[in-house]
Amino acid sequence: MMPYTKAVITGPYYDKPEWIANEITREEFICLSSESNERDFELFLILLFGYNHINVEQSFLLSFNELLEQEGVVLSGGIAFFEDENKYILPSCCCGLEDFSGVIDTIINKQSPWMGHDPAPGITYINDQVHVWPDAPETIDSHVNKSIQYSYKELIDSLEKTRNEMQGFIEGPLYDWINKRDEEIASTIKDRMKQWIIK
Repeated sequence: MMPYTKAVITGPYYDKPEWIANEITREEFICLSSESNERDFELFLILLFGYNHINVEQSFLLSFNELLEQEGVVLSGGIAFFEDENKYILPSCCCGLEDFSGVIDTIINKQSPWMGHDPAPGITYINDQVHVWPDAPETIDSHVNKSIQYSYKELIDSLEKTRNEMQGFIEGPLYDWINKRDEEIASTIKDRMKQWIIK
């Protein structure tokens, strides 16, 4: 299996809005795509409202109206790099899904994007090979912290697929869940999320 990338959120450990009825099991990270299930996008909503300090003790309508007053949003997460299901490098502290497109553009230009700190993942390029490191490459023992390796083309193709998956998440599961409750808000959130994240 080839290494791959995914759009993820991390640390959705905020209070559950009163308008989410399901019991929620928290996870360290959640991958986002058109295949995301109800638990995944409810965790996305919990992080979206909690991380942006939106009052979730009010109604669905008031919560979303408050969210839509924001010029932009922040969401802990970003792009995760996977060798397989057991070996992966997540975005670190202070890295945000809202920087999603910027990370992709930086990699297209063969630079190392900022992907958080403590640890600080980094990327190095050697000819056609790309190494994604779990911490700053210059500070780690390469024998202990092995990189995840891609060919440059393989990584660019994977990132384009990840961009499409992120769009699929916004247009599919996220839109559908909100649309069952309010069609107008669902349409506005879909458009705004594309502006905020995919750009």
